[in-house]
Amino acid sequence: MELLPDEVKIHILSYLPLSNLCQVALISRYWRYLALDHSLWRYLETNWRTTDELLYKIIERHPYITHFEYDHHGEITEMGLSRVFVQCGKTLTHIYLVYCDVLSSDLISILVEHCVSLVHLDVASNPCVDDVTLCQLATCQNLSSLCVANCDRVTDGGLEMLISQRPLKKLNASYLLDVRVRTIENLVTFCSQSLRSLYLDGGNLRDEDVGKIGQLSALRSLEIQYCDEITDSGVVPLSQLYNLTALRLFRSFNLTSYCVSQLALKLQSLVNLVLSDCSEVDDRGLMSIGRHCSKLEELELTQSYCHTLTDVGLCAVLLGCPRLRCLKLKGLKGVRTFISLIPVLQRRRLTYLHLGGCQNIPLNLLETVAAFCPDIQMFGHYA
Repeated sequence: MELLPDEVKIHILSYLPLSNLCQVALISRYWRYLALDHSLWRYLETNWRTTDELLYKIIERHPYITHFEYDHHGEITEMGLSRVFVQCGKTLTHIYLVYCDVLSSDLISILVEHCVSLVHLDVASNPCVDDVTLCQLATCQNLSSLCVANCDRVTDGGLEMLISQRPLKKLNASYLLDVRVRTIENLVTFCSQSLRSLYLDGGNLRDEDVGKIGQLSALRSLEIQYCDEITDSGVVPLSQLYNLTALRLFRSFNLTSYCVSQLALKLQSLVNLVLSDCSEVDDRGLMSIGRHCSKLEELELTQSYCHTLTDVGLCAVLLGCPRLRCLKLKGLKGVRTFISLIPVLQRRRLTYLHLGGCQNIPLNLLETVAAFCPDIQMFGHYA
């Protein structure tokens, strides 16, 4: 270690959390010099022990913070946060204020005024965030990523004001019941070439609303919660999103194997696929995934009270998706045997297997798989 140049030592220290850096700084003057290098203090994450006084000392010594993450268990006040925004505003690019109970409209005004380099803002689960907040954020010239998940006072009107002025690359509007088709139409109008990631609540969306998302040609990641009322006719148009690598549909009760087959046929670049509560999907859908989605790395399937997915479909996936490393199966009561899969698992990349609620798999069979494939982590059996 002593023979390494300072630059290499600092790079090694960059993998440590700030609490460990403080311990390194106590070793000697030399290690204190290395541990307090400005490049190691660009990411500031508070915890339950962080107070305003401690925060002041950190930002006075390291004013070039780029990422700031607030922990709602801590003792930081509105005054402490305002000082962070004022003193580090020129360099702050990413701010995370989830469950921030001291957040207020005045604090948002300070943030907007001083954080001129802001690129990403996460204000999820904050009751004070509303349409007026979004109007303020519309003046942030560099803002391209925003999370307002679970902010009940945000509506289509506020998002329209923001989207029309800021071509977002990422928008998380999950669990927002007042966000409807108007927001999707504005995204298509103003962000069709820029938007990369989109998270929505599907509770108030109809098939024709979801189908319009297929016009967001640059989209690479899409997640829709509460797809209870959405059917194949709404999801099949998403097959136009040829750049899509991640698709997560939760509570997809009405989707069938036809829909899954169409998605698999057109979206051959998929890396991550989640189909929650897909009770109408059978082995034909999985066989299409295995036939066309050779780049798939993560697959999550959930079923309740049905037996439509069996070992036949899983064999097709494991044979056709050589990059698959994470497979989560929940409630698949039609899955019974993995004997035929053991040779496949041995030479594939699969390292994580979750079997929650797959009650018909014999325990001795799982022990056999574990013996033949020791690198695979298995969880949730009989959960």
